[in-house]
Amino acid sequence: MKISYNWLKQYISIDINAEKISNILTEIGLPVKNIKKIFSKEKEEDSILDVEITPNRTDAMSHYGIARDLYTVLKYRGYTVNLLKPKISVIVNKNINENINHNIQIFIKENKKCIRYSGMSIYQIKIEPSPHWLVFRLKSIGIKPINNIIDIINFVMYELGQPIHVFDIDKIEEKKIIIQNAKKNTNFQSLDKIIRKLDEDDLIICDTQKPLSISGIINSIQSNINENITKNIFLGSAYFNPSFIRFISKKHLIQTESKYLFERGIDPNQTIYALQRAAFLIKEIIQKKIYFHIIDIYPNPISPSKIKLRYNKIKKILGKKISNNKIKKILSLLEIIIHYENDKYLFVEIPSYRIDVKREIDLIEEILRINGINKIKISNKIKISPLPNFFYKTEHKIQKILFEQLVCYGFQEIISSTMRDKNKYSILLNSIFNREEIKIINPVNQNYKFMRSSLLFGIIDCIKYNCNKINYYNSNIKLFEKGKIYFKINNKFLEKTYLGIAFLQKKDKNYFEFQSFFYLKGIVEQIFQKTGISNYTQIFSKHPLLENSISILYNKKNLVELGKLKNNFLKKKEIFYAEIDWDYFISIIQKEKIIYIPFSKYPTSRRDLSLLVDKTISFETINQLIKKKENHIIKKIKIYDFYEGKNLPKSKKSYTISFFLESKTKTLTEKIINNYMKKIEFFLKKELKVIIREKKNNYIK
Repeated sequence: MKISYNWLKQYISIDINAEKISNILTEIGLPVKNIKKIFSKEKEEDSILDVEITPNRTDAMSHYGIARDLYTVLKYRGYTVNLLKPKISVIVNKNINENINHNIQIFIKENKKCIRYSGMSIYQIKIEPSPHWLVFRLKSIGIKPINNIIDIINFVMYELGQPIHVFDIDKIEEKKIIIQNAKKNTNFQSLDKIIRKLDEDDLIICDTQKPLSISGIINSIQSNINENITKNIFLGSAYFNPSFIRFISKKHLIQTESKYLFERGIDPNQTIYALQRAAFLIKEIIQKKIYFHIIDIYPNPISPSKIKLRYNKIKKILGKKISNNKIKKILSLLEIIIHYENDKYLFVEIPSYRIDVKREIDLIEEILRINGINKIKISNKIKISPLPNFFYKTEHKIQKILFEQLVCYGFQEIISSTMRDKNKYSILLNSIFNREEIKIINPVNQNYKFMRSSLLFGIIDCIKYNCNKINYYNSNIKLFEKGKIYFKINNKFLEKTYLGIAFLQKKDKNYFEFQSFFYLKGIVEQIFQKTGISNYTQIFSKHPLLENSISILYNKKNLVELGKLKNNFLKKKEIFYAEIDWDYFISIIQKEKIIYIPFSKYPTSRRDLSLLVDKTISFETINQLIKKKENHIIKKIKIYDFYEGKNLPKSKKSYTISFFLESKTKTLTEKIINNYMKKIEFFLKKELKVIIREKKNNYIK
């Protein structure tokens, strides 16, 4: 955001140059990218600060907001400084000229979307070019001046961070402003000349006949004010539900400064003050007797946040004790009201403009920010845990950590019924694994006569339901479930626990099946990395319901089955599924011991090798062979590229494999690395009959 240094000094009495102001703002979490000097036609000089403001700090997305933060830190540091609030006109409605029909009425029909709406009628105005000072202020931050009314509401928005919209009163039918949902197929032509089609989900500001604005973020061309025509205007200042504004702006591709502020959340208690500020500026600029009238509709006022702030928590988080008096001084300068205090904690009320301060930790962050992050001493030693200590933990704790990890990846947990009906897929599955389904003697429902023999079918049902009933066709679905399966072998009843992980992938012109396969495989490998499982192997499997599937083995025992469902259960969609043997998985984690390997002091080198191999040879075969033969300086091996098809023999495929080499005792020289790579090439040729490909596409046999 661009901030004018001269404009800033209208609210804060400072004798500090722009460079020092820039450094102070950066120290309190408002970093300044650069400073640019500009000059007006009258050779007036100004410095423009390009401030990076995080989306949660809407209180600082204005000149007065920046000045308020700057005042807090300067006052705390002992500077002699005053904060000057912008002047306003105190409007008393009963003193309006009796000859003017000012009875504009406001109705809010959607009070969950529009929380507060304040309106001000202004009569007998004159639209003309803005004075020099206003033009220069707006131009300095990159805003094009239009006329005195539009320029004033833009000025107030960049001054206070409160959007204001303006309508021509004489174009408002029946003098009624209504905030409601639009009717289906309503055409709306905005000031950008684009015609948008609205429906019942869209919130509009309208009169009794036509829409005037979409949620205050863009106006209709019909409500626009015109020079020499408009004599009376209506200014609207509102607080909308931020998440709704985000939804509607994305839906209609609207990008305005009002949208930017509304969707991040503004001060709900500033709507009238912003109108009074606009009234003051209009009176000052037009310099004639003008009549005002304000109406405010606020059915469900937003209560300010109240937080318990513990002194010992501050010390624990910051690692340093700050005196109670300093803490209270910071809170007072931040306009935070202390309702109750004792020697252990403070009970405080947060000002409504600080929408980002909701928790105790947020308050502690504010104290740190103003007190100075550079005053916190950092220890010379840092303790880290390379891997979480899963070992010898209970199954419950392991499950909790892994489920949280899957949720972080965007997966949702489901719980499906353990009873279901027999189908051709379950018959096929059990016949391949030489087992029988368990039939329920007295089923409650005839459609649920058998105990489930796989988690897969419940997950498929859930995916189908979401696609058919809740219209998820345009998005991916990610699910996981942990549960038991039941079956019989040789008339013996058995049950096992599995973790099923699946996701639905939409097929489009950019769809590549292998990307989805490796995405799910990557999720499984991340779980292994999190739990310390290594030295597993992979082989191609022949799962009856999965194609191009693999089995991941640990100590030659099956741990995971992973692949794509063979049958097209949903049109234009692919389901990828991984099933982890949970009982075996838990036993591996609980038996594994922590092995500490020091980091090497010497650099890692990388070499790539392109191989032409028979289609029957998998990467895992190559990987295991290299590890057995030459493993003492190989840190990691991974596929860099894979190709089969045009310009290659039909029976061949190409791998490009990256080797990461590292020694624990010395820096690897070019000669050592080259000799090592030649050894690898030699035994690959000997064992697997591979062809080494050069960069010029020549083959070396």
